[in-house]
Amino acid sequence: MRSAVREASAFLKHQAQVAGHFVGDRLPSVTGGSVDTIAPGDGAVVRVGGHHCAVHRDTDGQLHAVDARCTHLGCLVAFNRAEEAWECPCHGSRFDPDGKILQGPATKPLQQRSLGT
Repeated sequence: MRSAVREASAFLKHQAQVAGHFVGDRLPSVTGGSVDTIAPGDGAVVRVGGHHCAVHRDTDGQLHAVDARCTHLGCLVAFNRAEEAWECPCHGSRFDPDGKILQGPATKPLQQRSLGT
């Protein structure tokens, strides 16, 4: 019985964290600065033309932009520099810098975005 209570408590805590990301990601203050501040090998979520874009600058200085909303449930992804991957904090989906799925539960890649440059 105690094991079930512990598991239920952990489950509820995780669901509260997911809900926090789901709601918090929709607030304007979540995005970073501008594309110009992204260093080679790094990535950030920025607003471009009213849309959240996940932008990665590769080591050659090329920019790669995709929709920043995970295709699973719509949480904003974050860049993991060590893994060079976009990761969803809600359920763990992972995408390469060009939006290709590395790990589910997402079943669709992140949509390519134009930076208008």
